[in-house]
Amino acid sequence: MVWGDVARPTARVLTLLELLQSGGTRTSAELAERLNVDGRTVRRYVEHLRALGIPVDSVRGRYGGYRLARHYRMPPLMLTDEEALAVVWGLLQTGRSGSGPASIGDVEAATSKVRRVLPPALARQIDAVVETVNFTGGRIGEAERTGGGEQASARVLLGLARAAGDRRPIAFDYMPRHGRARLRTVHPHGIVAMHGLLYLTGHDVGRQAERTFRLDRIVGLRLLEGTFEVPDDLNPVQRVVGPLAAGPGRHEVSVLVDADAMHVRALFPETLASVEPVAGVAGDGHWLRIFVRAERLEWVAGRLAALDRPFVIEQPKALHGVVAALGQKLIAAAIVDPSGDSS
Repeated sequence: MVWGDVARPTARVLTLLELLQSGGTRTSAELAERLNVDGRTVRRYVEHLRALGIPVDSVRGRYGGYRLARHYRMPPLMLTDEEALAVVWGLLQTGRSGSGPASIGDVEAATSKVRRVLPPALARQIDAVVETVNFTGGRIGEAERTGGGEQASARVLLGLARAAGDRRPIAFDYMPRHGRARLRTVHPHGIVAMHGLLYLTGHDVGRQAERTFRLDRIVGLRLLEGTFEVPDDLNPVQRVVGPLAAGPGRHEVSVLVDADAMHVRALFPETLASVEPVAGVAGDGHWLRIFVRAERLEWVAGRLAALDRPFVIEQPKALHGVVAALGQKLIAAAIVDPSGDSS
């Protein structure tokens, strides 16, 4: 933790306390290097802490140095904004997933205690995150981390949660998987955590449509003036999980596939399609119904080909022709000699 300008003695004393709080014994040489002072100044800073009632033990010997007294309990948590969010986020994930040895009651009690010892301004930001973020049922880190981008910034998450809670419009640069960043102005509705990724749902003002954005692709977040009204039927999770919303340029596709769900999900993830078991289909297989709204039927045909499993097209009729055309292209590509020799 960085306490302001470490060139100031008070800031260095607080930094020393933070180093000792991390546990273990710290040698005088190590502390002097971290604080950019000499050994005599380290001893003086230690005396400052003792004068404040913080018991610092001196440990003699070859591996001696300084440490906090073992019986000492630190006063209210001293955490940066990012550290506080990390603690609460871990508790939230444990509570939502049901994993770990702690009960839901223990998780809620621990979250409440951490929140009470935070500074008021930071506590309000953390409360906004708790109230805004929705968790899906998938296990953390279970599946598709497409793109391999960096984790969403804690600052971005805190800012978006505040904007969504206060119903304030925002602007940011959005980095797509391919191409250049584009400026977006959005009315943020909610944040959804799914499979280790975070998604913002909201109304894209420029495109006049509901859109979903990955937080790890958002940069340069700015809070704008004014407020907006939240739709009555708002459900951020449904915006992220399942088919895209209906639109004038999207085909509603329904296909039966004889395959297991994990294999299907590799090509039709939850963020794009619904996958449900179907009973009463002839044959001995385990049939699933895939429903997706797609802008290009060629994309659907390519995914069905990649599945390499028996399938039956329910709708639309136009998909039959697109699949047949793809099949002819594959056959032609398989029999053509790249050297140009037709014999």
